[in-house]
Amino acid sequence: MSGVVSIGLAMMITLTGCLSNPYPEIPRFAKSGGQTQAELDTKLTTIPGMVVKRAAGSKPNVKGNVGYRYEVEIDPQFRVNDPVGLVDFLVKSAWSVRDGYMPNSDISIGVTGLPEDDLDYVAVAEQAGWVPPGTQTHRGVAENGYSGVQVWVGTQSPSSERWGGPVNRERLGKWPGDAPDVPENLVVPR
Repeated sequence: MSGVVSIGLAMMITLTGCLSNPYPEIPRFAKSGGQTQAELDTKLTTIPGMVVKRAAGSKPNVKGNVGYRYEVEIDPQFRVNDPVGLVDFLVKSAWSVRDGYMPNSDISIGVTGLPEDDLDYVAVAEQAGWVPPGTQTHRGVAENGYSGVQVWVGTQSPSSERWGGPVNRERLGKWPGDAPDVPENLVVPR
């Protein structure tokens, strides 16, 4: 009986070890370069008029996809002065976070502000060169002022090239990328 228990215990330890690192090919927790999530969080708090509800990477899903997601809200007393600069800053900042998994699918940006600002972040990301024109159909601004975009950084799926993943990865360079400084006047008082 003790032999069966020993074999069972050995199998359980082996399986636990396999499950703790199911995707060893995905880079994670770089020792240097870029910035930590805490450093990025501190930078984001310096942007007046912008409240960050979420800025975080994910763990791999069952397909091994890792994303990074922003949810930000613009104070009604402020407006986004440089939308292209904001998208550039957020994408490069997500790519620079070293204390987590490297994004290998997308960097998602969702912004809520006043509906009359009419900032379609798909169009903004197209203008910034992060999204190939016409590849994202969920365009426009919702009644609550929400607009979002997915910047693809994946290179493995058949759709990656059409969505701009390989081009974006080349543009971003090695992970983790350099941590960008917060550009001036991204968000300004109305």
